[in-house]
Amino acid sequence: MRRRALLLGALARPALAEPGFPSRPIRLFVGSSAGGSQDITARLLASRLTPLLGQTVVVENRGGGGGVLATEAMRGAVPDGHTLVFNNMGAFLIVPLLHGGWQPWTELEPVGPVADVLTVLVVPSARPWNSVAALIEAARTAPGQLSWGHPGIAGSGWLAALRLDREAGVRTIEVPYRGGGPAMLDLLAGRLDFMFATTATALPHIAGGRLRPLAVPTHARLPALPAVPTMVESGFADFALRSWFGVMAPARTPPAIVATLNRAIGQAMAGPEVAAQLAEHGESPLFASPSEFRRIGDADQAQWGKLAMAHVPR
Repeated sequence: MRRRALLLGALARPALAEPGFPSRPIRLFVGSSAGGSQDITARLLASRLTPLLGQTVVVENRGGGGGVLATEAMRGAVPDGHTLVFNNMGAFLIVPLLHGGWQPWTELEPVGPVADVLTVLVVPSARPWNSVAALIEAARTAPGQLSWGHPGIAGSGWLAALRLDREAGVRTIEVPYRGGGPAMLDLLAGRLDFMFATTATALPHIAGGRLRPLAVPTHARLPALPAVPTMVESGFADFALRSWFGVMAPARTPPAIVATLNRAIGQAMAGPEVAAQLAEHGESPLFASPSEFRRIGDADQAQWGKLAMAHVPR
């Protein structure tokens, strides 16, 4: 009986837990307000990590500053794995470059990516353009006249539009907004000419015939938009924008704890059910080891950071 009780006790313990970790609830700071796709994905992750780790993962929203406020919470956190930050690529890599000073990507411990965030180049259906080439020709014909919106610098839509201008050799008008919702409203109303929008925002309007998709900045066509070409197919070599959500821990968090958290994230976000839930927000699962996550971030910062810094005066 004693052996059976010990066996049952062992089976009840979380299989992924490092001995002694976690010993209390885990705080997960999220760099967005409640209700958006980033917050929804963070809460999905937290709900699935809780049974795996045997402790509640508590989401704390720290929106503002392009996600910087959430990441700042890591600076004074004890490096024991009980305080983590969930943020987007721009907040981790690009915003700190633009503002200088503290660089979280090199000063924190990468735990792992969680999801790819997908975008699509769209125009109002009333516009005559049916391809990226037609949009570019219109921009060349009327330099400084075509406009596009974005919900903030360092986001995937902002970076993709900057790259389109640079590689096509055209000049368009950037219109910043306080959020993706207001920008989408102006695009639908015809007050903007085009936008790299998240698929979660754009797909319903594409299905409803109010927006026309021209291309996706990915390596392969999206299952949700199989007839829409990639930017590479549209004549732009290697035009694939990786934007993602990921988790980081305070500097000097022990490698064993980081590894435990990484394994838990991979297990939490695996399977068709999670993939389907992420697809509702225009995302797809993304998993990598901490070292691979570091390499992904280094490559993205080298590629997109230079573009962002050339555009924004410092």
